[in-house]
Amino acid sequence: MNNGCSAFHNFNSRVQHSFSVLVWMLCFCTLSCTNTSTEKRPNILFIMTDQQPISCVGAYGNDQIKTPHLDALAGEGQLLKNFYIAAFPCSPSRASILTGRYLHNHNVFTNNVILDPTIPSLGTVLSEEGYRTGYFGKAHLGGYMYVGRTGGDGVDYLHLPGEAKDPVGDEIKDYWHHKRIETASGWNTQRRDGGYGEDEPQLGFTEWKGGWKDYKDWLVSKGRRDFAEIAGNHDDLQSAPEGEHMYSLLGEEYHMATYFTNETESFIKRNTNDNEPWAAVLSYFGPHLPVAPPQPWDDMYPLEEIPLPANFEDDLNDKPQAQRKANLQYVLGQWNHDQYKDYIRRYWGYSSFIDQQIGRIFQLLKETNQWENTVVIFTTDHGDMAGGHGMIYKLGSNAYEELFHVPAILRIPNLGHKGREIEALSSAIDVLPTILNAVNIDIPKGIDGQDLSPQLSGSVKDSKSEVFAEIHFPGRDGKVIMCRGEQFKYVYHWMSEDVDELYDLENDPGELENLYGSESHKEVVKEMQQKIIDWSKDTGHQYAKLIGQKALLEHRK
Repeated sequence: MNNGCSAFHNFNSRVQHSFSVLVWMLCFCTLSCTNTSTEKRPNILFIMTDQQPISCVGAYGNDQIKTPHLDALAGEGQLLKNFYIAAFPCSPSRASILTGRYLHNHNVFTNNVILDPTIPSLGTVLSEEGYRTGYFGKAHLGGYMYVGRTGGDGVDYLHLPGEAKDPVGDEIKDYWHHKRIETASGWNTQRRDGGYGEDEPQLGFTEWKGGWKDYKDWLVSKGRRDFAEIAGNHDDLQSAPEGEHMYSLLGEEYHMATYFTNETESFIKRNTNDNEPWAAVLSYFGPHLPVAPPQPWDDMYPLEEIPLPANFEDDLNDKPQAQRKANLQYVLGQWNHDQYKDYIRRYWGYSSFIDQQIGRIFQLLKETNQWENTVVIFTTDHGDMAGGHGMIYKLGSNAYEELFHVPAILRIPNLGHKGREIEALSSAIDVLPTILNAVNIDIPKGIDGQDLSPQLSGSVKDSKSEVFAEIHFPGRDGKVIMCRGEQFKYVYHWMSEDVDELYDLENDPGELENLYGSESHKEVVKEMQQKIIDWSKDTGHQYAKLIGQKALLEHRK
């Protein structure tokens, strides 16, 4: 009997203990689940420069240039070694970055076209998901940027002191944009009234500071109306015309890069202690031409220490004729070596100045204990020739590495694998889905890009076998599709009767020898052409049939 009571007592004790454990586990699970559901999502800092080639970021192999903050970001994150823009020039590329779509799927086929607000983009998605959003700097997706300035489209950043003054404040009016018109030979432009320019919140972002009215108003508030009547957007009040040594007369204090960094700092400080996460785009107008950094950044690199690119000498004899006709870009024979070197050192100096500004934001995040909970992305909308092939600026009839192969560095907290260099091919359309996955937001339908997390984490080594990019200017010579494979790059001028371009990047990284007419590469040409034709069909290009006609005619010969 005593043994039975003892057994019953032991059984009862075990039941009570098990029940206590079960209650504790349920409580722990409840607390744990509650903490997970209320945990603040990571903040997002997206930094974009304009027209910054790979040669202007130290982490990509230039041991002379000083970009310590971007280099440190690469050391803590992942550097994409083979990252390509998806569209050219500024507006189409930016639309691809922010929407994750190819040019023909977001409608911004050239500059000054307004991005369709119904297309999901970084700002709209994050705002809908509860992020506090701010955009500071260049967008170029709301129509014409230089509102009220005469001189036409495309040369307005060459405004020199002593010329006509810009409107300021409420005098700024007459906004316009380009509408996309379909023709039998590709899209064309039609000027229409209306648009935002850089002067209104857009793209789904709640807070907004642009490079025209906002920046000019800031200069006036600082007592510099004289600056405000000339400077804005890319116009940083350069001291001399291109071809001569130049610097920005604004100085560091009044430079737009300083202004946008200040505004980004203020936005972060206002949102530091809130429960809602924030997302900020810091979009610099530099180092885009005119290449006029403020002093002392303009001559911080001695002229005699500047190397010319290995592919500097290029007679372009086997290249499309449009490249040789671009006198403002192809200045070989017009410029001496010192002029090229001065251009390059100013580019380096401008990039170093911007890097210093970026460092201010990084320091703020660390001081406010937000660095470890902030996704940081750095990239640019396209590169600059910077002496490659004897060229400066950018040229719309080519897809050279200097323009299309650009820097991209990502730092995603808790991803691990710090300091990795990702060899796999990647594209600007992959940026949006990668950001959204990093903060656990569903990727919208209609996205052409893919999440790069598997490559960044090291779980997958390879990804795409090709990347594609498009130029679609009005006119026969302005329509280009690039296919970059593992070894070869094909540049398809699908409306032009001029030659296409085929480069063996493995054996000719400088793209000096066009293999398009090579008998031994005929099959490669056909293969690359077919990849482009298939891509145009698979991605729903409205001119897919027309794109295939040039290759079809060539194959029949």
